[in-house]
Amino acid sequence: MTMGEDQPLWGIKDQNSRLAELTARTSDSAKEQPLRRDVRSLGILLGRILTEQSGSALYDVVERLRRLLIQHREQSGSLAGPKLDANLMEEVRSIVSKMELDQAYKVTKAFAIYFELTNLAETNHRKRRRRAGKLHLDEPPLPGSFFGTLLRMKKAGISAEDAVKTLREVRIVPVFTAHPTEVARLTVLLKRRRIAQLLERLDRLPLTDAEALECESIIQAEITELWQTDEVRLRRPRVSDEIRIGLEYFPMALFDTLPRLYQEFRDSFQKVYGLDLREGDLPPLVNFGSWIGGDRDGNPFVTPDCIHEALEKARTAILDYYIKEVWRLLEGISASVRQAGISEALRKKLSDYESRLENVEFRWAAQAEIELYRRFLGSPPHLTPDPVVVDPAWRRVGLATALIEMLVPGCPYGRFRKLK
Repeated sequence: MTMGEDQPLWGIKDQNSRLAELTARTSDSAKEQPLRRDVRSLGILLGRILTEQSGSALYDVVERLRRLLIQHREQSGSLAGPKLDANLMEEVRSIVSKMELDQAYKVTKAFAIYFELTNLAETNHRKRRRRAGKLHLDEPPLPGSFFGTLLRMKKAGISAEDAVKTLREVRIVPVFTAHPTEVARLTVLLKRRRIAQLLERLDRLPLTDAEALECESIIQAEITELWQTDEVRLRRPRVSDEIRIGLEYFPMALFDTLPRLYQEFRDSFQKVYGLDLREGDLPPLVNFGSWIGGDRDGNPFVTPDCIHEALEKARTAILDYYIKEVWRLLEGISASVRQAGISEALRKKLSDYESRLENVEFRWAAQAEIELYRRFLGSPPHLTPDPVVVDPAWRRVGLATALIEMLVPGCPYGRFRKLK
């Protein structure tokens, strides 16, 4: 947490050197430099905030304890370790024992935030190394990756057909739960997430000093907010609160991640076996469950009405996401039958779909006759910028129909796959 504000913490003197660090091979020690930079810079920002918010005395105590504990870790394995280690820990205990309660709380919070920031840096570094690994296909694949697993299966003599058959028997079922040990507040999780996104942004090259300073300033503001925010809620969440909080993870962790997961699986299968899996050939590796709002054994406040609320809100969250994604696609899909072909299957499906609708109005009425992809997506009455006003029955039936029917042979838009 050393201080210093002379230049941007993530500033770059040589863009090529930074690029070499980000793309370094596994055997190159330079690969760890970005992680060290992130941890050091986050620690410096935290040190500034501790001094600004609570004074230099708190910073001095935290920094002294941090250095003593680093020495303890480094010397515990040396020959002279036991004696030195005892002296170091005795000094640590002496410092801690003299603290007033308020100071002890602030020191504990400072270390908790420091470890959170370090975890964010390490998670970002794992992503960084995964990206670098994809640049060096001659190196052994990362353990646990799709590519590495499929490669071992092929070397073991498992054919492509048997691999697909085997993987169809795999079921990964993460379960959402409002477990009492999960005390982190959503507002804290969102702050961590924004810091993580900024760390990723700082890896984008070229990076100017102005951009580095902007990211640094925002990260410092987020850490300041962490310092000023209560870690726990003032009251125990109600079942309805647990349902709402649980659903926040859907857009945060699922909607964008799952399509990338399955695309990585398809790409890895093609690289290893030379086989292009169609949409229907992909094994459904991941399914999700949830106890939130339905754990009647573990929570006496869960009632049948709570279960109904949880299911309905989960459906609504997913369908609202689909509606917004289809609406986003509508803005960009402008292919005209005068410029690009369209499958006869889609023509027939569009005709059949419209025969079940009455008085359909199109936002792009002037072009609707020739922009049939847009016409198809714009036909259902559930497509409105405000999903709240849509009749739930239409949303469930109409949208499900549209999602299935849009994925037809001849469609040139790969973005449709994300919705499926």
